[in-house]
Amino acid sequence: MESKIKNIIEKVRKEGDSAVTYFTKKYDGISLAPKRFKVTEKQVSDALKSVDRSFISAVKQARKNIETFQKKIYPKPVSIRKNGIVLQYIFKPVKKAGVYVPGGRFPYPSTVLMTVIPAKVAGVEEVIMVSPLKNLTDEVLVTAKICGVNDIYGIGGAQAIAALTYGTRTIPKVDMIVGPGNAYVTEAKKQVFGKVGIEMLPGPSEVLIIADEIANPGFIVADLLAQCEHDKDARAFLISLSRKLSDTVNNKTKPVRKQIEIINVKNIAQAIKVADEIAPEHLEVIVKNPQKIIDKIRNAGAIFTGNYSPVAVGDYFAGPSHVLPTASTAKFSSGLSVYDFLKSVSVIQYSKSALLKSSKAVIKLAETEGMKKHADSIKTRIKELNK
Repeated sequence: MESKIKNIIEKVRKEGDSAVTYFTKKYDGISLAPKRFKVTEKQVSDALKSVDRSFISAVKQARKNIETFQKKIYPKPVSIRKNGIVLQYIFKPVKKAGVYVPGGRFPYPSTVLMTVIPAKVAGVEEVIMVSPLKNLTDEVLVTAKICGVNDIYGIGGAQAIAALTYGTRTIPKVDMIVGPGNAYVTEAKKQVFGKVGIEMLPGPSEVLIIADEIANPGFIVADLLAQCEHDKDARAFLISLSRKLSDTVNNKTKPVRKQIEIINVKNIAQAIKVADEIAPEHLEVIVKNPQKIIDKIRNAGAIFTGNYSPVAVGDYFAGPSHVLPTASTAKFSSGLSVYDFLKSVSVIQYSKSALLKSSKAVIKLAETEGMKKHADSIKTRIKELNK
């Protein structure tokens, strides 16, 4: 796969739109001329007229929740002023972001919500959305419109990632690409990283549930099956502190047992140890004292507590993005948020007196490293000040 994706990226880099057309025909079976890549305003307005009003209402409610959360966590700049020294830590958004909305078994308006809104809250000027043409349902288009996507292109696969990375005559080059996709899209993101920024390399979706006797078995079964609905590679785990619960769940999930693993443990300490090793994308904690686990758990993309907080509310509505680390990468990475679209910038200002006071130490450190010209840049200023 690696060499195949490399070939796609290189061909798109060199040939632009014609390569995008070629690969869209080859892999998606769609003949698409460059002038038809971009979704028109009429297509979007027609979609707005055709979708159910209750869907629009639901999208707007979700947008409000997500915006509220992302605005709340927007980092505040830091400023330190002391003894003639001013140090600042400020944040600047990327200018252009590309959002990939996957195709596959289902269309995903929720991915539009969870990727575009953090970018907009961050202050990204242009958000360019790409998605396989067959995935651009009226609902996906309407969600993109409500979220403020600037331009939409009906292009998917590795060719879409390459086009966003290098730009073509039709598709603009971006600074960052986010959003989940299949193995080919993920490999393409991996290969273009460095030319553009990426948020993560997502794998198959997963949920892990830690539960004891207070958990409703029916809820547990429903959540495990919901996770398996994504695709055949999705994984679901139950770490049970109750043998009765695990037996009940086992009997009711036999049709999808290949995707579900049930682990019985004796105590919370064991449950935490197992969960931290798996480092799940989604962690549900349904026990008597959930805070005891939340305080000690180290590795999870998102945590849901109690019988009435299923992963689905996080997938669609709650506020934090559902684009989360998978395949144990929660051990070192976080879910998508406004932070991913921001760059931190340090601002340093020294007064004359502050430089004089610090000069000996700076010169010593520079000369110790053998960086004579660095030391000279301080000495030159000190010499001028001592005139």
